[in-house]
Amino acid sequence: LKANPWIADATILKLYPGRLQIDIVERTAFALWQQDGRLSVIAEDGAVLEPYMSRRFATLPLVVGKGADLKARDFLALLDRYPQVRIVTKAAIFVGERRWNLRLKDGLDIRLPENDVGNALALLSKLDQDDRLFSRDIVAVDMRLPDRLTVQLSEDAAKAREELFKEKKPRKKAGDA
Repeated sequence: LKANPWIADATILKLYPGRLQIDIVERTAFALWQQDGRLSVIAEDGAVLEPYMSRRFATLPLVVGKGADLKARDFLALLDRYPQVRIVTKAAIFVGERRWNLRLKDGLDIRLPENDVGNALALLSKLDQDDRLFSRDIVAVDMRLPDRLTVQLSEDAAKAREELFKEKKPRKKAGDA
């Protein structure tokens, strides 16, 4: 029974004269894990339950990358504390087996720091609440450096910003050399 990945634990008790009592602790589907192009359904402890084939698991959170299966429980629990960020997250990507990136449903990439992820998520949530960060014309937010946040504009937004600065350049006065 324990060879079945859906079964976390099983005990069999022989009851005389001719009965058996079987107790089973079943694992539940916790997340989808993608690695090397394969998608699997995993339990909370990271155990692979089955290859992803059924749409019934489509609502599970998606984690990607080597080691993400084992680290997903703690990271997703932390992410749950920030529902404003969690609700727009499409996938959590484990990078280099040491830090996480978020891919939002609209394609925005958030590069989280290796340490102090909770504060980074709190800041992200606050920036979206106060400044509507997630609805801006950007493609990436880099939070890996502790003393700064870097935002990458989309091509259209970058061109518009460049044009704006060209228009604002001061003109030379007559007589200036």
